[in-house]
Amino acid sequence: MNRKNLTAAVLAGLAGAAGLAGTAQAVNLNPDGLGQVLIYPYYTANGGNSTLLSVVNTTDNAKAVKVRFLEGFNSREVLDFNLYLSHHDVWVAGIIANAPQSADYTPSEWDTDTSLVITDDSCTVPYLFGDYPVELAVGLLAGVQPFRDYSYTEFPDGGPTSQQRAAEGHFEIIEMGTIEPGSPAEKAITHVLHPAVKKDGEIVEPAYWGPGDCETLVDWWTLGGTGENDGIWAGEAVTGGLQAYSYTTRNSGGLFGGAAIINVNNGAMFSYDARAVQGYDKTDDGLHYIPGNDKPSLTSGNQKTAYVFFGVPQNKSVALQYGFSVDAVSAVFMHEYTMNEYTTADSPAEAATEWVVTFPTKAFYVDVPYIDDETEVIYQPSTGGTVAKPIGLAECNYWVPGNTYPTTTAPGTDTPIDAPGTYNNPGWEDCPYVAVEFNTDPTNARPPFTEFYDGGACEAVTLVAYDRDERTASNPDKPGQPPVVSPAPPLTPPGKEAPFQLCNETNVLRFGSRSVFDTPEIDGDSLLVTIDQDFTEGWAWINYFADTDHVDSRGLVGLPVTGFAAQQYENGYLQNEEGLTVKAFYGGTFQHKGNVRKIKAVD
Repeated sequence: MNRKNLTAAVLAGLAGAAGLAGTAQAVNLNPDGLGQVLIYPYYTANGGNSTLLSVVNTTDNAKAVKVRFLEGFNSREVLDFNLYLSHHDVWVAGIIANAPQSADYTPSEWDTDTSLVITDDSCTVPYLFGDYPVELAVGLLAGVQPFRDYSYTEFPDGGPTSQQRAAEGHFEIIEMGTIEPGSPAEKAITHVLHPAVKKDGEIVEPAYWGPGDCETLVDWWTLGGTGENDGIWAGEAVTGGLQAYSYTTRNSGGLFGGAAIINVNNGAMFSYDARAVQGYDKTDDGLHYIPGNDKPSLTSGNQKTAYVFFGVPQNKSVALQYGFSVDAVSAVFMHEYTMNEYTTADSPAEAATEWVVTFPTKAFYVDVPYIDDETEVIYQPSTGGTVAKPIGLAECNYWVPGNTYPTTTAPGTDTPIDAPGTYNNPGWEDCPYVAVEFNTDPTNARPPFTEFYDGGACEAVTLVAYDRDERTASNPDKPGQPPVVSPAPPLTPPGKEAPFQLCNETNVLRFGSRSVFDTPEIDGDSLLVTIDQDFTEGWAWINYFADTDHVDSRGLVGLPVTGFAAQQYENGYLQNEEGLTVKAFYGGTFQHKGNVRKIKAVD
């Protein structure tokens, strides 16, 4: 290679490295599984199932994180709280039905039959492990916190109002900030060896390894205390827009986690890794919000640029600029298709397949309270419509939406204006600008979704299934007719795709008649969709752009989606050496595959 070509190659490599480094300053889906936000696409406590979950802090610093559980119909919150992880800490819990309650616990009218059981002593606020301990087994203590149903019973949305609605859905963990090293907060959070307590020479409390002092954190979030730092965080939140700033710095990422759905009676387990979102927020003081409210959420981050990877044939990442931070999160989950395998064969084992299809940001586009919130954003013109915003390039001093505009004045005046334009703006003459769409009509759902939630927010999609030899449905009366859902929609012309609807935030698609997760009917409604097809084994894809309605403001087509396929095999009754019989179940999960495609941006 000659010197000129070598130099060009080096420069190209540096440009590529710069592009990759840029992803740290924008929202991206980390394939390595570490991030500031973790999306867990499914939990269930229905049908004899329990869901076990974990989150791991891989960094050298303590962290404040928000843990939030969202029911499956419309992502209404059923439980959230603050979790404080020490460096290199792991926190675990389980979601179960009909959990034992402590003698000191008084149920409220908002409690459900689904509870979070916490066997881990890491600090939470409230301190869920320590406040209502229950002895689950000999020597095994746990805190039990029932899920709450008031978000959809006290504030109805047209969906089911049964307590069982809270038993199935998805959950998210959002980093709120890094705890300052050496601070009193880090000391309270970090696990240490607590010495034994003696009285009259006898050990009355044995030594144990545990957090420094979780109750200190509770006191800091409680107004009216008398200690040196009592109420410090609560006081800052009251005056600072629900946020506390002491001892908290910028998010640093490094979280990973997973979950496992276990059916003890069947002896089956389905595990998966959480999807990790990085570059969600770079606020200097973090997003350390008071417990007991719905912030931070996926729309709280200050990053509005998304890095989206386009596969074959482009094989490149592209930066897309959005008007709302939740749109950037949605962008990294946007897919035109979801693809996976299925099996429903009878032999040699009875097989069952269900797909979990979750839209983790859907509520911000279809639920009226979120739509109202999203219209109140900085830089929105009073007249509505669009506004020009520069992209954060070097020549623009890395300006990004959310930062203060540089000094900009109208011609012939010294009066600043609230948006850039072709005015006196020294040093910014060459900055590129893009038009960013705002939702100025709160009577419509926000793209890429099309329907408000009112007992359902149904999006039209299509599904095509193949067997393992590339054939589609083979009914001679409907040559080429793809499979349909049950109940079937009106017949479509031969060779055309059969449309159906996905109406919920979490959808469970059952292939054939056998169940995996036993998703129930609740108040006449269900998260379950049954797929009828002619084949017992093969693969299928869901097309989210079949009706051309699903496109976001930057031109990505489809819907923001995640999930997995779960396959279960029932092997009848096996006999052991003693002649006893046991029913054997085997199972596994397979992450969905998909593609990303962009058309001309919608401005």
